[in-house]
Amino acid sequence: MSSTSPSAHLVVVDFEDISDASKDLTAELERAFGGHLSSSSSSDATSPLGIIAIRNIPNFVEAKNAFLPMAHALAHLSPEYYKALEDPTSFYNAGWSHGKEKLGDEPDFAKASYYFNPLTDVPGTQDEREKYPASYPCNKWPNEDDLPQLKDFKQSAQKLGKIMHQTVAHVAKHIDVMAAKKVVGYRKDLLFDAMKHTEKAKGRLLYYYPIDKDQTATTQAKEDNWIGWHNDSGFLTSLAGDLFLDDETGQPLSPDQIDPEAGLYVTNRSGESIHVKIPDDCMAVQIGECVPILT
Repeated sequence: MSSTSPSAHLVVVDFEDISDASKDLTAELERAFGGHLSSSSSSDATSPLGIIAIRNIPNFVEAKNAFLPMAHALAHLSPEYYKALEDPTSFYNAGWSHGKEKLGDEPDFAKASYYFNPLTDVPGTQDEREKYPASYPCNKWPNEDDLPQLKDFKQSAQKLGKIMHQTVAHVAKHIDVMAAKKVVGYRKDLLFDAMKHTEKAKGRLLYYYPIDKDQTATTQAKEDNWIGWHNDSGFLTSLAGDLFLDDETGQPLSPDQIDPEAGLYVTNRSGESIHVKIPDDCMAVQIGECVPILT
């Protein structure tokens, strides 16, 4: 069963508060990530969604609006350009990936991904890159001299990614504070130190192609028709929100042209799927599998 989340159901905090280490945000984090399972309806605000939104992040909206529209140009290059952007050594965890992942048992050609590290082009040591190519891939940037439609692509990707990484580190700081209150012997700044000083940040620019008309009925019958239900495998996933474009022109769609059921879905602790609409001026942070293990 699914339902659309009212805006009040998504916990939203201000960047001024999340960036203040002395601010106690335990109540907000519990409502977002770890509150008590309510015996009443799962639409109750006490049933956590595993996601929190942050508003008023300096330069975030501008960086988002500069970078996300470039996904359309990247997804419509001539085929010969993509081979140079692929990185099979990292199992396509850097650069261009299209049809390399599966949706169910079939190759997924409905979406394409561009993976990049916003913090460094060459993460880790030589030994780490050789032993763990999927964890320490080097970036594969498009050649902007040959592709004027992608002018400032690298700079825009790094700017947005760094803003989002820094914001995630602030969230991690407050998760540490909450965990220390509940977990005996929890080390101070455990998650914050890992997030703040890591070189393993992964950015993903995701583009969904239009569904063919003959696939529409079959696709609409499935709730997870764009990407299958899954748990994020890392610690924290930052989300810039979605942008709906006309696939032919690359221009933003008007609100009345957007499928009201499209977007992000999560399941709460009652097992109900909730449609989460991230406000346009917010970044969101979603919990990954590793944080429950760590805490």
